[in-house]
Amino acid sequence: MKKILALGAHYDDVEIGVGGTLLKHVNNGDKVFIAITDSDESRTGDLIIRYQEQLNSINMLGIPQQQLLLFKTNDDISDVIGILDKLKVDTIYTMFEHDTHQAHRRCSYIGQSVGRDLPIQVVFYNSGTSYNFSPNVFSIISFKFKQKLLSCFKSQIELEAINLDIIQRRESYWASLITEESGHAEGLIIRKMLYRA
Repeated sequence: MKKILALGAHYDDVEIGVGGTLLKHVNNGDKVFIAITDSDESRTGDLIIRYQEQLNSINMLGIPQQQLLLFKTNDDISDVIGILDKLKVDTIYTMFEHDTHQAHRRCSYIGQSVGRDLPIQVVFYNSGTSYNFSPNVFSIISFKFKQKLLSCFKSQIELEAINLDIIQRRESYWASLITEESGHAEGLIIRKMLYRA
C-alpha cells in the first residue's frame, strides 16, 4: 500500500486534475489523502455547499472523510507544510507551478515543499488555468466515472467554472498521444520520480 497526497487550492481542483487517477489508487488499495489549501475561499459560492460537494466527491472516490485535510488562505505556509510532512507520503499530486491563479501557485509551492524529502515522487496536474503545461505522463482513465465525479460540484458547473465539454476534449486529445484506442487520459508532468526497472 502506498500513501498518496493530492493537493488542490479549492474544492474541485483535485478532481478536475487527477480525479480518475485517484480512483485507480483507491482501487489499488493505496491510502489517499486530499488537502485543500484555500478551503475558506468564498468568491465562487457558499462554503457550506462547496464543502458538502467535496464530501460527496470523496465519498464517491471511496476516501474516508478523515483523510480530507482543510487549510485556510491565511494559514502560515510553514505550518501547513509541517502538518502534511507528518503524513509521510510516497507520491504527491499538486497543481502546476505555472498558473494564472495566485492560490494555485501557493498550492503548488506547498506541494513541492512537502515533496522535498527523498524519495517522494512529485507530479504536477493541470486544473484548467495552467499555462505552458506539456504533459509527459498520461494516466488512462474512465471519463464516464470522472464526469460523474465532477457532477458532485453542481454549484461550479452552474457557474461554468467547470466545463465538462472542455475537460473531455482535452483528455481525449491527451489519450490520443499515447494510444491508438479511443479513450481519455489525465495529463501529468513528473517533477521528481524514483525510477524502478
